[in-house]
Amino acid sequence: MNNDQSPPLGLQYADAALPCPRRGGGPPAEAAIASVTNAERRQRTGERMILAGFVIAIVGVVAYCVASFAAGMSTTLEGVLFDNDVPFARATLGVLGLGTLVWLGGSITYLRGALDADEASGEAVGHDRR
Repeated sequence: MNNDQSPPLGLQYADAALPCPRRGGGPPAEAAIASVTNAERRQRTGERMILAGFVIAIVGVVAYCVASFAAGMSTTLEGVLFDNDVPFARATLGVLGLGTLVWLGGSITYLRGALDADEASGEAVGHDRR
């Protein structure tokens, strides 16, 4: 039996660190941190665009309802779109479409930021993603 009280192999130096493997000589830590902050900025922008698109779409729905109720019950969708039976109905449908497009753009921006943040944070802490 070994009488000296040395710890098992590998535990002698508690403050020793193993080098983190990098794929293709990955970016330095500062660049990885910068890419994380850019990804978080993209997420915040996406959140704002989602909220703005939601508000624009709701305003468009309310304006379309007001315009449609002002016209009466006898108008059809064909009359609204092609014959201009209801004033401002096409414009309110355009506002609704604009809100939907802003919301969709914000969703895509947020998703890209989330994916970039996940990828960059893995590189920053040295995870090997294969």
